[in-house]
Amino acid sequence: MSGEARFFIVREDKVLVPADRLEITAFTAGDWLQLQAHAATILPLDKGPGSSDFAVELDPDFEAGEGFEWMRLRRLVGRVADAEFDAWGKAAQLLHWHRTHRYCGRCGQATIAHASEQAMVCPACSLSWYPRISPCVIVLVTRGEDLLLARSPRFQEGMYSTLAGFVEPGESVETAVHREIGEEVAIRVGGLRYFGSQPWPFPGQLMLGFLAEYAGGEIEVDGVEISDAAWYHYRRLPLIPGPGTIAGRMIRHYRHLLDGEGPGAEDRDRLRCRR
Repeated sequence: MSGEARFFIVREDKVLVPADRLEITAFTAGDWLQLQAHAATILPLDKGPGSSDFAVELDPDFEAGEGFEWMRLRRLVGRVADAEFDAWGKAAQLLHWHRTHRYCGRCGQATIAHASEQAMVCPACSLSWYPRISPCVIVLVTRGEDLLLARSPRFQEGMYSTLAGFVEPGESVETAVHREIGEEVAIRVGGLRYFGSQPWPFPGQLMLGFLAEYAGGEIEVDGVEISDAAWYHYRRLPLIPGPGTIAGRMIRHYRHLLDGEGPGAEDRDRLRCRR
């Protein structure tokens, strides 16, 4: 990246923002003058030449005074542009990786930063540690005009969303889709179609979105990851995630298809007839 320097300040799952601005922004070079004495870690978001965006972790004893506000990273979803959220998320992920890879996991030696790559290197055994990305599948299951939505005990009150889970070692993403849905709600699906992806820095997931069609079985929630699940008509949905999330985008995409804002009449009839 190039241009005016920006500083994305993160502490655990919170970001520091100027409290006196209507728009949520990173700190500019002028703002940074007030805070640079408190910096504990500064990492470039990109290792290439000309990088002007930085991830910053402040001293643990720093307290946000007047003019500053700590805000949870999740609150930025849908409130800032996708590119801005991705930058905040990358900063949070890089700082988490740096904080948890200060020592080599093989020999215990203190690691050092790689000169040209985003990596921590062990000077004793030469092992390199790169930021970890954990692939996850997230799936909207449909049955004609009905959408299968589920609730996790961790969700805010009344919120329902799509099904999701981590890809396990040795799995393809398609296998992970079938396994996760079977484990969480005990139904079968088919007709998988890739929708898109979203980096999700909590702390380092990559969400791979799929649309799937109901193929049989009765809903039976696992009672652990999922506390409730049900079929909802696309015009009578409960509280769903915002459009800044891939789950929210998939739900709205399917709703638009059925309302005639996407495929032609033949495709809409096919969607409605699948029960």
